Amino acid sequence: MLFNKLQNSKWTSLKKYNGWYHYQVLNIYKKDKKVEMFAVCNKEVKIFISIYDLKDKLEWIQGWKDILD
Repeated sequence: MLFNKLQNSKWTSLKKYNGWYHYQVLNIYKKDKKVEMFAVCNKEVKIFISIYDLKDKLEWIQGWKDILD
């Protein structure tokens, strides 16, 4: 996964993080191999995710997708 393509990319989590599914990449930390993301519906909610976790299709889907509870 190229770091440049991650900037501002949109993601859907298959489980809720802090009450939300849809996130967008805010910052990329290449040295730590992590990204900072914010919840699209509440920009104050931020999480840090390993780039390796984003590659896991059982945890994250690229783009914003509908999730049925």
